[in-house]
Amino acid sequence: MQNLKKLIHTKNLENNIFLLGHSQNVFSYLSRAKLFILSSLWEDPGWVLLEAAASNTLILSSDCKNGPSEIIDNNNAGQLYKSDDEQDFINKFNKIMSLDKAQINSKKLFAKKKSYSYTKFQHFKNLEEIISI
Repeated sequence: MQNLKKLIHTKNLENNIFLLGHSQNVFSYLSRAKLFILSSLWEDPGWVLLEAAASNTLILSSDCKNGPSEIIDNNNAGQLYKSDDEQDFINKFNKIMSLDKAQINSKKLFAKKKSYSYTKFQHFKNLEEIISI
């Protein structure tokens, strides 16, 4: 954490980057964010993406194992970039930031609808269908 704070200071980004620490409720932050960026090299299964989607937040995610590509669904619910690839991240960041309002709203809506398929209710409904067969 100290290295990150030092880097923020060195790059003179104190007015742009805020390290908030642990929070019991991230939804108030996500709902006000312009973009959620997932930089993970591994996700299991990608709950934070679902939280961002449910919060109506635009998503840029690494294409790490277990979750993001399934949730982002061919870039319909956000934008994927190649994991651990700085240039691809920059390219995809610029691409998603250049979307017009209609494109952004379309991705947010698709993501929000996609997040509903991961709710407890939907899992119960799917299990109920399997059992009744």
